[in-house]
Amino acid sequence: MTKRAGERPPGSRAEAEVPVDPWYEKLILDFRQRRLCAESGLVVIKGRETPWYQNRQGRVRYYLLPPYKADTALQTMAVFEQIIHRHSGMHRHQGGLAIYVLEGEGYTIVDGERFDWTAGDLLLLPIKPGGVAHQHFNRHSSRPARWLAFIPMAFQECLSSEVVQLETSPDWLSLENAKENAQPGTRQDYSASSQNAGFPRAIVGEAKEAGGTTLLDALFKLRDEYRRQSETGLKVVCGPDLPWERNRQGIMKWYLHPGKRDTAIRSLVVYVQEIPPGGKSGRQRCPGGLVYYVLDGRGAVDVDGTRYQWEQGDCIALPLKNFGVEYQFFNLDGQNPARYLTVTPNFFEVLGVDLGSSFEQLEDAWP
Repeated sequence: MTKRAGERPPGSRAEAEVPVDPWYEKLILDFRQRRLCAESGLVVIKGRETPWYQNRQGRVRYYLLPPYKADTALQTMAVFEQIIHRHSGMHRHQGGLAIYVLEGEGYTIVDGERFDWTAGDLLLLPIKPGGVAHQHFNRHSSRPARWLAFIPMAFQECLSSEVVQLETSPDWLSLENAKENAQPGTRQDYSASSQNAGFPRAIVGEAKEAGGTTLLDALFKLRDEYRRQSETGLKVVCGPDLPWERNRQGIMKWYLHPGKRDTAIRSLVVYVQEIPPGGKSGRQRCPGGLVYYVLDGRGAVDVDGTRYQWEQGDCIALPLKNFGVEYQFFNLDGQNPARYLTVTPNFFEVLGVDLGSSFEQLEDAWP
């Protein structure tokens, strides 16, 4: 064999000087830690044990908040509840998230446009260049409004999201220690037109090249279709208007689904499920990563053979596992139905419904 010019034989001094990889073993340990968290972290986060906090945006309590709340079995979704007395603060961040109204009536100003909501509705914040400025208002001063926010953290990383506080909540300013350290923000024009003003016209307008025939042209066309959906799609999905369906898993109504194209975002899958008195859901094996919030009732969920009790106001986090998670819900009340809200990121179109593990129906719901 002819030796190439400059080639050093194996075992030479140059090869011996190659440093040891400092990252590979750490990577293995990090993945192992994630698996341990999925196996031993909290599956049911009790609402009555979750404390309230006051911040510049409002009064909140956190069920899931990665990476700060590291004791839960799921570390891919942020879930928090907010109470609104008069109005929240105003801030700007990237969209792609959903807000489910638990109680009350009000409206949200998103980039200068008003969207009304009531209990049972789902408010959607669209994905836009620079994010969306928004503020929530309670229509009734005599009673508070409450809602839940669901934020898929992986999407926020990909969207390079940031949070900018534009106006401070009046609840924050009512705190004595906050009065000395915080002042109300100044209202500014954060309408869609003012946000777009800082971007080149090619970013905010439709491209003429979208009608071409190359694969790049097809990408521009896909871009413009998504922009139109973000602009014209539903920003509020009205819960009372949604039909119930009976399927193998149970009785459901869908707010967001990969097959629904009429909403402003497609980053989440959201549905409400009802279990009749004494009934049970179907039993499935799925990749995990689902979050449930109990709207009414009490019951139990079996996760890989372990039973967890739940009640109204609890949050249930189904962990992600390599070979999937087997789970089934039970209504332990023989007189009243149980209802829970279910949310999971919509990775299905790019990673497949199996999500690298398994999605199977193992048993049908009853009754």
